[in-house]
Amino acid sequence: MPDLRVPFVIDSEDRLYSPVTAEKGKDYLCPVCRESVIFKQGEVRVAHFAHKVSDTCNQETITHKIAKMLIQKVVQEWKLGKSSQPMLQRTCQICDTPISQALPEKVDSTVLEYRLRDGLIVDVALMVGEIAQAAVEIRVTHAVDKIKTHRLSIPFIELNGYEIIENPFIWKPIIDNFKPLTCEECKLTYSKFQTKAKKIAKANNIELPTTYYRHGFCKCWKCKREIIVFAWPKDRMHDKSAPKVKPRPKTVQFSYSKTVGNKYWVNTCPYCECIQGDFYLHSDPNGPFFGVNLEEDDSPTAAAFAKDMIKIARYAAQIELL
Repeated sequence: MPDLRVPFVIDSEDRLYSPVTAEKGKDYLCPVCRESVIFKQGEVRVAHFAHKVSDTCNQETITHKIAKMLIQKVVQEWKLGKSSQPMLQRTCQICDTPISQALPEKVDSTVLEYRLRDGLIVDVALMVGEIAQAAVEIRVTHAVDKIKTHRLSIPFIELNGYEIIENPFIWKPIIDNFKPLTCEECKLTYSKFQTKAKKIAKANNIELPTTYYRHGFCKCWKCKREIIVFAWPKDRMHDKSAPKVKPRPKTVQFSYSKTVGNKYWVNTCPYCECIQGDFYLHSDPNGPFFGVNLEEDDSPTAAAFAKDMIKIARYAAQIELL
């Protein structure tokens, strides 16, 4: 059986060494089992560390441990002014545009294998003072299991262990549960959308809600005037169940639709009181809420509302409503 390859090793004081920084003749240890490793350097083979296969170590445990230690090392060196700031390669929550984000300045230090108050242990805790504000999980073979994902009480990202060993200053999340980012283009589109929405709402004498009721605009199919319309979480189109949040916008009414043949909670025109049907608003490609699956359930969140509103704004731009 071939020797295990160890990309980084430690000395007796737990300092990390790569094959580039190691010196022949010095004693080095495996970061996992702390057994002696051999530094191999020749004219033909690439310099590397190796130690015999054991019950304690395997390639996965070695990679996992070293990736965690490298995360800790780069954060520590950055805070001491000895190296550059770690960068996260993330994406816009709306359009998936790549965004580079520096690790926040407020991060003071890291703790490996940190136990949270709920008993869960995270690979690397990002500390602000004495408080673990976020976590980094390392994937080598197995992803963070679903139970841990749902139970973690702090935001976390999951990184590929091999990628961290290759470049510990660039973090490319496989799973990203940090606070979502929005790119500048999406922010600009939303600003333009809100400017127009506020103008129409003022003319309609309607106040724009800031939670639960998403808003868009269109022309009333009957009187052709621009109006504000609303979307909210519901089980289906033509839903008879009343919206859960009060006060409701005055143009959201329980009205009879000849097309549907029934009453349901629906948008109406503030000028001519004509029904603005669910099918047009949600399922027609020219409708203001087409393709937007509302992300809110029985527990509304400001984050879900904001994300949906930017999606609505981007679609308004696409169909040239702005």
